[in-house]
Parts: sequence; structure tokens; C-alpha cells
Amino acid sequence: MKHFFSSLLLLTFLPGCGENTSNTTIPTDSGTLKESEMMDTCECKVLDTDTTGMHYLNDKPYTGTCINYYPETQTKYIEKSILNGKIHGKVTYYSKKGDVLIEEVYEAGNKKRSGNVDVLTCQCSELEKQETHYPAVPYRYLLDDIPYTGTCEEYYPDSDQLYMRVSYKKGVLDGHTIYYNKDGSTLLIERYENGELVRTIH
Repeated sequence: MKHFFSSLLLLTFLPGCGENTSNTTIPTDSGTLKESEMMDTCECKVLDTDTTGMHYLNDKPYTGTCINYYPETQTKYIEKSILNGKIHGKVTYYSKKGDVLIEEVYEAGNKKRSGNVDVLTCQCSELEKQETHYPAVPYRYLLDDIPYTGTCEEYYPDSDQLYMRVSYKKGVLDGHTIYYNKDGSTLLIERYENGELVRTIH
């Protein structure tokens, strides 16, 4: 019984960096995730951070997840994904109740987009059109240099009336593209799958 309570007490404390590893996923330089058998998790305060935003552990660029807690609690306040010393992937802020307040996306230390990262919406003019050299899918669309997943919207000039809403997945058209009349009624619906038009509804 004494051994049980000792083990339980140890579990209530977060290990220092390098002591807690698990089989999980980490973001790669391309913005995708890969499996890692040695994912490290620790408190952010044990990491050294220089003026460029690089994070170090024992003078080496850190890879893993670091967590900050609300003062004098074990309630998580912020969780950061770090790859080769730079914030890369999600940074999540939590309320004292554990609810997600804000999620931000970083790539190699640069913030890309705030908000709900699973359902992004932007203006269509923000997307960068890039040639792919693949005949089936000749173009892909990027937001902040990352293949875009979400919807983009375009409005009639000098109006708050939506003209077009387009769905993308991993940089290609996927889902519905909807065109609207100036009175707000639907003009045309196109359905795409992996960049290819599969159906048109007038």
C-alpha cells in the first residue's frame, strides 16, 4: 500500500525535459506530422530561449512539447509544439476550467494563422495559386506557404453580399464551391473531389 501511494504521488508531478517520452506525433519541417517514439514533454520554464525565439535544453535545440501552468496549480495554461528549437505546429491557450481559448499555428517559429485551426476561413485573395505539374490536379492553393484546408470567400464589390464560397482540402478544391446572386440566392453549386469537378448543380 505504501508503494502504491508513493507511485501515485510521483504521477502528480510533470517530469523535467528528457524524462517523459511517449509514442506520439510531432510536426515536421513540411508542416505535416510524423510518428515519434521519443516525444519529450516538460514545463516551458526549464527551457532556455534566446532573442530569436529558439528553445534549448542543455544547449541543444529542443524538440517536443512544453507546458506552462497557472500559478500554484497543475492547471494547464499554454501548450507549445517545438521542433528543432522553433515553435512548429499548434500553440494552445487554455482557461482555468480547461477549455481551449485560442489555438495558433506556427511553422518554423513563424505564426501562420489564429483561431480554430480545424475550420479556417479566409478571403480568396489571400490564397496563393501554385502550379503542381500534375495533369490531374494542375494547381494547389497555399495560405502562408501551407497547403490550405478550409473555405475561402469572395464578395461582390463594395458590398457585404457573398459572391462565392470555395472549399479546399490540403491545397486542392474539395467539397462544394457555391456561387451566389446579388440577392443572396444560390446561382450555381459545383462539387469537387481531390481537385476534380464531379458534379454541377444549377
